[in-house]
Amino acid sequence: MSAPAATAPLRAPGVVARLDELLGREVSLRALALLRVLIGPIVLLHLAPFLSDSLHGRTYQDVFHEPYASWYPELPEGAYIGVLWLGAAAAVAMSLGALARLGTLTRVATVTTFAVVAYNLFLSTTHVHNNRAYLVIVLGILAMAPVAQAGPAWPLWLLRFECAAVYGASGLSKLLDPDWFGGTVTWQRVLHARADLHPLPDWAVSVLTDRDFHTWAAKAIILTELFIALGLWSRRTRYAAVWVAAVFHVTIEASASVQVFSFLGICVLLIWAVPSTRDRVLRVDPGAALWRVVRALDWMARFRLEPAPPGATVELVDRDGTTLRGRPAVAFALSRLPLTAWFALPTLLLPAVRRARAA
Repeated sequence: MSAPAATAPLRAPGVVARLDELLGREVSLRALALLRVLIGPIVLLHLAPFLSDSLHGRTYQDVFHEPYASWYPELPEGAYIGVLWLGAAAAVAMSLGALARLGTLTRVATVTTFAVVAYNLFLSTTHVHNNRAYLVIVLGILAMAPVAQAGPAWPLWLLRFECAAVYGASGLSKLLDPDWFGGTVTWQRVLHARADLHPLPDWAVSVLTDRDFHTWAAKAIILTELFIALGLWSRRTRYAAVWVAAVFHVTIEASASVQVFSFLGICVLLIWAVPSTRDRVLRVDPGAALWRVVRALDWMARFRLEPAPPGATVELVDRDGTTLRGRPAVAFALSRLPLTAWFALPTLLLPAVRRARAA
């Protein structure tokens, strides 16, 4: 009997093992806890139109109510209103439970919130919008994720993939649509809402209604979305992509009706923070304002505070050993706090900060 033919070594197990290590390794889940706190008010904002109608003795329905599926159960009016208020109460409990670190309450409340929002989404085809679907996906991942300060990394990677996919899919679909790429869609939207532009000066209205302006504006929008989708994956461009995404959402909120999408999009950006804790050292005078600010706003435990002598120069040691002192250290510290990052990130481009990091 001849010897069996030699076969090429299988590489799949190694890939699977590396993937399993990446998704299963323990990381900080503080970003998910903070996201639960912020998602609660967003759910209330999402449910507000439905709840408002129930307070006036009527059931919310869009103008054209069309069941998403014939077999999908529709509750009686009283039960439906009760379910909506249960979802609102669960959203509040989710935020408060995450804030107080009450594991069991937070898990039950998150699962309940997800179930109510998902049920309501599929009651009618007119309920299904991209921003509502994104909210359901985020709630679903939070419902599955561990309620702890640390745990496996897979929920973060899953949320990161979904977050990047939202921008990538939107930008790519616009890129392939001749009307969008050519500016026709944005131009027609502005013309349709021209009556709402009256608070703006005449020159601004003239620019916004000019057809040639939209030829280039549409391409800028597409490039922005694609940059965010790709830039979030690299540490070299991540902070720039986060900042651009925040400005992008604020611009959308000011110019279009996108319901909860802008608030949700900005909050989900939290999951791009490196999932580690206390890996930066910040030496500062305990009597200084920066000490109090970092203690109050370092919600994801990015810094280990160490007291410095009164009047001493602020010193920050980054996770790679880079040391910053003075104003560059202050700017860098504020850029890593969730509440001040949006204002401090541009300061990292200042020549003094760049020279300090290069040194």
